[in-house]
Amino acid sequence: MIRVLISFVFACLLGSTVNLYAGQLDSLRMQALSSRLEEYFTILKHESIEVQKKECDFLIESSSDSLVRQYVAIKIYEHYADSPVMGAEAVALHVADRWFIPGIIRMNGQQDLMKVRVFAEFNRQSQVGMKAPTLKLLSPEGEAKELYDTPSGRYSVLLFYDADCPKCRIESVKLRNMFSLGKYPVDVYAVYVGDDFHRWEDYRRTYLDSENVSVVHLWDPELESDFQRKYGVITTPGIFLVDGNGSIRGRKLDADALKFMLDDLLTPKELVYGSEESQMLFDGILGMEPSAEDIADLAAMLASRTLDQGDTLMFRQLAGDFLYYLAPKTGEEFKKGTEDFIDRYVLSEDSVWKSPDDSMKVVGFAMIMDDLLSKAQVGNKVPDLRLPGKMLSCSRSVCGSYRLRRLGGSTGFILFYTEGCDVCDAEKKAAERIVCSYPATRVFMVNVDELMSESPSLAASVLDSFDLTSLPYIIQTDRKGVVIRRYISLQNL
Repeated sequence: MIRVLISFVFACLLGSTVNLYAGQLDSLRMQALSSRLEEYFTILKHESIEVQKKECDFLIESSSDSLVRQYVAIKIYEHYADSPVMGAEAVALHVADRWFIPGIIRMNGQQDLMKVRVFAEFNRQSQVGMKAPTLKLLSPEGEAKELYDTPSGRYSVLLFYDADCPKCRIESVKLRNMFSLGKYPVDVYAVYVGDDFHRWEDYRRTYLDSENVSVVHLWDPELESDFQRKYGVITTPGIFLVDGNGSIRGRKLDADALKFMLDDLLTPKELVYGSEESQMLFDGILGMEPSAEDIADLAAMLASRTLDQGDTLMFRQLAGDFLYYLAPKTGEEFKKGTEDFIDRYVLSEDSVWKSPDDSMKVVGFAMIMDDLLSKAQVGNKVPDLRLPGKMLSCSRSVCGSYRLRRLGGSTGFILFYTEGCDVCDAEKKAAERIVCSYPATRVFMVNVDELMSESPSLAASVLDSFDLTSLPYIIQTDRKGVVIRRYISLQNL
């Protein structure tokens, strides 16, 4: 809503300018428009690229006068095409494709339109977040090397340089010094854009090669790989960062920016999980009584928007928050969803949860929960224990010692409870109602407090066999003692 209001205000300001000077654009109006647009760009710079695209479209559409619309669109395009901010060129590409190339808005002339078309063609395939285009290049020995045809599982740096480029020499030396420390587990590909083998050889030896740096040297003297268009190599140097999934994480970088990104991406982050804000967020999405399918759908959505896009840090944060959200939840559907989430997104993702901090806060915690959820699973026979308790049937209530696999009746319920628990008392009353309504049903109630006080060794066996971290805990068995359901409420039956 705030973003829409910002666009609306700026649109109104531009509209008022149009009404005052309809049909002409003098220098004063251009200066006023330019000033307002700069303010607008400042407000937008912290928003996501997708939001900036939508806001720029809204602003262009809000300019009813054709001259103002043209001026605004060109200023937006030029601002983002020349922006030093990584990824900003995606907005310029969007404006080019949406407004200029289809001819909806005209550029100032055919030469300017041709420049827009060239910009679009040379930036279309190598945006941040895209899969890195494949390249077939040659080694100094003439052997073919194909880059990014399949994911390598490692970060890689792709450097395009020219032997006659002074800035390339500076950046090459910086890269050599940075990687000579052996701090970054990345692959380095250095691509010479020229065709002079001897100059290439001298450059490698002078500016890139080192005993402590392993660089894969490549070139394409016949320009058969189309690397210029695929990676927008109009000028040099050009440095790209590609992740292990083959997605572009950084483009048109310099050595300092690359170092900052690698430090941020490869240094383990100590994350804090289970914030109050995250709990409220998940409550708002799932509601009070979600199904196991609802939980699975939300988990899949979190993974698709983070892990599937190569953003493991954001996945770790959201998945860790979700684990801590699910942990204290009770109820059959919550427990089913939690078990599936742990198996699918924590214990099966070794490549994601690999820091010592993850091992303790997430993986270790998930393993404890998984162990609890594995006790008395549906489809297995209930543990063969004889416990003291109270047996309820339609005809009577008897205190005694009973084997859990032989409760009698066509359906049996085992209710573990504790004294002074209002929910437990409500479940006990529901048990009396059920056995009166269904004569073939038995409910066996076990007082955990008494069991732990009077028979600690037997209580230990019970704790090893059932998840009693939250009481009341109720399971349903058939006449053969096989668990049918668990973590249920008799009040809802």
